[in-house]
Amino acid sequence: MNKPPKQPSFVSRNLVAIVMIPTIIAFHYGWNVMQNNRTLVQEHEQIDLPVVTFGKYVWRKVSGSDDSPNTNTKPT
Repeated sequence: MNKPPKQPSFVSRNLVAIVMIPTIIAFHYGWNVMQNNRTLVQEHEQIDLPVVTFGKYVWRKVSGSDDSPNTNTKPT
């Protein structure tokens, strides 16, 4: 009598998520640390996360609001 095939483990089924989620968190944390380091980025040069910048761009295009190119900087 043949045994049924063994189910793959949780880790092998979700390996991409296990690797990518901490990587994305680390990238966001690193970006935040770099943006808040005044020896690397001055306060007037500081910008939002690329994901936030892209979201604002898409929202402006969808809503038809302000098309000015320099709206990705944080308010001072």
